Amino acid sequence: MTEVQLQEFKLDPDSELRFEVESKNEKVVLEIKSGYAELFGTELVKGNQYEFHTGAKVAVFTWHGCTVELRGRTEVSYVAKETPMVVYLNVHAALEQQRVSAEQESTRGPVTMVVGPGDVGKSTLTRILLNYAVRMGRRPIYVDLDVGQGHISVPGTIGEIHA
Repeated sequence: MTEVQLQEFKLDPDSELRFEVESKNEKVVLEIKSGYAELFGTELVKGNQYEFHTGAKVAVFTWHGCTVELRGRTEVSYVAKETPMVVYLNVHAALEQQRVSAEQESTRGPVTMVVGPGDVGKSTLTRILLNYAVRMGRRPIYVDLDVGQGHISVPGTIGEIHA
C-alpha cells in the first residue's frame, strides 16, 4: 500500500498555490483549512474536498490569506507571490463599469475578445472573468471560437454558453 503524500501550505494575502498533477492515474485532493481562496474566480468552500486528476494545472488564489492542504502526489507545487490576479480584477472592474453604464443607457453591454498565442492563459483569463461576472449576478455569454480546443464543445466546432 502506498502512502498518501500530505502537504500543507500557508498562503499570504495576494498569493497563490500552483500545482500540477501529471502522473498517470493520479488524484490530488485539495481542501481549504482556514481563510478564503478561489479557483478561476470561483470561491472555494472551506472544508470541501476538491479532486484534481492527471493533466490538471491549478492555481488557487487568496486575497486575504489561507491554509491549504493537498493530499496526493503533485508533479510541481509551490506558492507564488507574484500573480496576475490584480490585473484580472481590474479588467473585471472595467467591464462591470461598462455593464452598469449600458444598463443606465439601455444599450448593449461590453463585447470582449481575448486573443493571443497558444498557452499564454487566454482560457484561464476568460474563465476568471466569467466567474467574476456571475458572482456579480450577471449572465454573460461565452463563445469559444478556438476550434482547436474542446472546452465547451467538440474540437473542430464553435460553442456557446449562456451563464
